[in-house]
Amino acid sequence: MYHKLRQDREQLPQLLEEVLKQAQEYLARRDDTFVAPTLTEKNLSHLPQEGIGAQKALEEFKTRYSEAMLATSGPRFFGFVIGGNTPAALMGDWLTSLYDQDAFGIDGNADRQIELEAIAFLRELFDLPEDYTGVFVSGATMANCSALAIAREWAAQSQGKTANDGIYGLTPPTLLTGVAHASVYKGLSLLGIGRNGVVKLPCLPGREAVDVAALESYLAAHPTEKIIVIANLGTVNSGDLDDLQAIAALKDKYDFYLHVEGAIGAVAMASPLYRPLFNGVEKADSITIDAHKWLNTPYDCAVLLVRGKALQELQYRVFAQAETVTDPMPEASPFFNLTPEGSRRMRSLPAWFTLKAYGKEGYRELVERNCAMARRLAQQLSAAEEIQLMHEVRLNVLSFTLNLPSEKLTVENINAFADLLRKQGITYMNTASLFGKPVVRSAISNWSTQEREIDQAAQSIVACAREFCAALK
Repeated sequence: MYHKLRQDREQLPQLLEEVLKQAQEYLARRDDTFVAPTLTEKNLSHLPQEGIGAQKALEEFKTRYSEAMLATSGPRFFGFVIGGNTPAALMGDWLTSLYDQDAFGIDGNADRQIELEAIAFLRELFDLPEDYTGVFVSGATMANCSALAIAREWAAQSQGKTANDGIYGLTPPTLLTGVAHASVYKGLSLLGIGRNGVVKLPCLPGREAVDVAALESYLAAHPTEKIIVIANLGTVNSGDLDDLQAIAALKDKYDFYLHVEGAIGAVAMASPLYRPLFNGVEKADSITIDAHKWLNTPYDCAVLLVRGKALQELQYRVFAQAETVTDPMPEASPFFNLTPEGSRRMRSLPAWFTLKAYGKEGYRELVERNCAMARRLAQQLSAAEEIQLMHEVRLNVLSFTLNLPSEKLTVENINAFADLLRKQGITYMNTASLFGKPVVRSAISNWSTQEREIDQAAQSIVACAREFCAALK
């Protein structure tokens, strides 16, 4: 054995103590730390010939990088729709790395039982029917892509085609939506359907929710077309929700595949206060849930839910690790036959831990507190004359822009304002475009965000807005 490996094996308990010490130091300062430091670009180091050992590698990481790590898991980071990781989820993630289990999902292995149980917990948390089966994937992008692959197989079977045949000669399905997340377009590109396969329907005035009347008109006018409808439960820039109940009711009249893109908002189903917004979800053919967002598991973790045995058969036909697929899905098929990945990290374990630890009541409180904090932030920002809110706060997402003359309300200026906000170190938010205007977008998804953090962020935003707008006059 190489002597550095032997040395680190012998000293592993002490090395893990050092990592724990560094973790404790970070957690002690995370709530009050500079939220989004920037790293000064450095020349890349070279791979050492002999190796420096784990202790010195940890010391070099701490010196070069630890102070520059983004506090994405902290309570004042409101960019990218990122949750943190609950204490229980962090425990589960450390154990995931400890056991280093390849979560094939083979019958008789513990990882299969844990994943099945975690999916069952989610069904119970969201009050979903038992005919939904689920698998863990890396994120919403892969969940959406996988759902679209199943939908493509659903469309292909009417043409006598399967995944064995490929897409050539296949009339591609049409995808209808009001506002599609960028991951949908990536998925369509990967699947050979193409980004141009999306037909964007009108949204309601001042909303990112699809006009259901326009959707029905299209369905009625194209009775023979194979159609995939994507309903959004929480859009990325305003947190808006489609009228899912009305869309689901259309399935009684028209034949289409309904995918619910719930990466951002689906966890709100844990609250009885918001659950009525999701009525009709039981008719969805597939659902995306991004666990490393509002469920607050560590990266990377998302869930794809699929309704019913028939669609699960299509899922198997697409993803089976086999030379060809002609037989039905076997009982207790390994999970690598149901996802794009062969080797799979045991993402289900952090989810199992956090769901088991906090239960229905814990997630109800988390959701309702985050939504209340979004409204609190909106209330404080609306009092500043330099700031214009862009929409009603429906869940946990809020976008605003600056009250500037039209010629000065530019992408460049909004980006510069966001940079100024970042340099203050109190909070971090993204820039985006909404209703034709450049905006700053915040998403409050962290389990530990409370009034103090919202008030600190609001004060920083208002102060930066006043400084920035004054400088442009």
